[in-house]
Amino acid sequence: MTTMEIRGVRKRFGNTQALAGVDLTLRGGEILGIAGPNGAGKSTLTKILCGEESMDSGEILVDGRLWQPGDASDPIAIVHQEPQVWTNLTLEENLLVGNEGSWWRSPVAGEEQRRILRSLGVAHLADQPLERCTLAVRQRTEIARALVRSARFFLFDEPNSALTDEESHALFAFMHGLADQGYIVVFISHRLSEMVAHCDRVVVIRDGLPAATLTGDALTETAIAVELVAGQSLRTERRATPRLTDGEKAAEVLAVTAWSDGAGSFSPLDLTLRQGDVLAVVGVEGSGGRELVASLGGHRPATGTARVNGAHGAKALRTRTSYLSADRQEMLFHHMSVGENLVLRLGRREICGPFARLRRREIQSRSNQMIERYAVRTSGPAQNLSALSGGNQQKVAIAAAMATMPDVLVIEEPTRGVDIGSKAEIYTMLNEFAADGRAVVVFCTEAPEVFEAANRVMVLEGGRIVQELAVGDYDTVDAFAHALALLEGVDTTQDQPSTGLTTLVGPSERTEESS
Repeated sequence: MTTMEIRGVRKRFGNTQALAGVDLTLRGGEILGIAGPNGAGKSTLTKILCGEESMDSGEILVDGRLWQPGDASDPIAIVHQEPQVWTNLTLEENLLVGNEGSWWRSPVAGEEQRRILRSLGVAHLADQPLERCTLAVRQRTEIARALVRSARFFLFDEPNSALTDEESHALFAFMHGLADQGYIVVFISHRLSEMVAHCDRVVVIRDGLPAATLTGDALTETAIAVELVAGQSLRTERRATPRLTDGEKAAEVLAVTAWSDGAGSFSPLDLTLRQGDVLAVVGVEGSGGRELVASLGGHRPATGTARVNGAHGAKALRTRTSYLSADRQEMLFHHMSVGENLVLRLGRREICGPFARLRRREIQSRSNQMIERYAVRTSGPAQNLSALSGGNQQKVAIAAAMATMPDVLVIEEPTRGVDIGSKAEIYTMLNEFAADGRAVVVFCTEAPEVFEAANRVMVLEGGRIVQELAVGDYDTVDAFAHALALLEGVDTTQDQPSTGLTTLVGPSERTEESS
């Protein structure tokens, strides 16, 4: 059985100690889960194992022999949280990169590649450029790339964050199959229920070191959650929407009428958002929910009438809303610093002086304020963005979108790939933003996220609004999830794994502040 021993691995980025001497043994035949708060060192360890970063000190042994990360003859197959694929190539061409064959003959996919595409349900898209495909398809492409490589180590970093339940079940079945064959399988995720359901061991990393190992009966969602937030003070309070006098109605912020997608993704609908609203749009992939949200952010063409704080038309959507897609790679500049990314959406008046010269003191001051306000874990504004964990990059993206003070903030999957503590902080950010007389629209794929973030829910199916729900009508996340699942056509009478998020405050009670 293959084993990998990680001994005393250290890595520092400037003043930040990302890994402080990691000792860890990975064994073939099991699925090892790695959990940890954002900034704990998970991403750094992953990058070292796949050869994207070098370690300052330490060693790694495979079956007792010294092993060099990035060794092409003994590679790690990794599926990233953010797909690392070539969007200008077709799905099939992505599988052939690195296996092009002879210079005089174009590479052709073999039966093994086609079988993998069929098993992942994307064979019918083999000739489609990935730039035309959804994020879910891009992730499955990366999974397919991992499967065609002859590797003994498989590392899955939030691999199913954009997959449907059915696709996720298929992925986990594949992971168990790899473990049964003696391969080393590592699963990194913030979804605690999935870790408990599929991992033999879970190692919790905090401050660059393994802090706890959970196995057997000790491996529970509650136990992982407790280890994740140990020593942290979470901001879980929710700011109430603006107080109104009896009979008074909150002012309208955004309204669309007969709003439809020219591509037919969603049918004509009417929607009004008022001050203090945090509207969650939910629906399975293909329901039209994701496309509707993108159109409300001015990122996707639509027909009908739109009005934002009295301004009319598509221009109002583009100039008075801030939009964030589910793919952080599209929203951030990884070659720039944290501070530069925080102010990149601001206009000339905010950060420039005479003759369009940058006001660097103003930029640094604004950056420091946002870093402190939104609890971004960084050594300072000058740190390169790529050195931050995925969760902290998400905070930077949201903070930059808020910095322009739009009337409406529009976000797809605001906490995808974010740890429990950061989720609570992001929910607070969204509610505080709305409470200042604005509105927020989010596209969500998980019931606990909707329950914690939103006060209104719009359920879409087949491009049509099935129903609208008020989150305040439900006392528990389980009751809300049940109602939501029924609307989405999911049978909740079967035993389902509980959600990881609710273990923070208990599965049956919701505090008054968060309701």
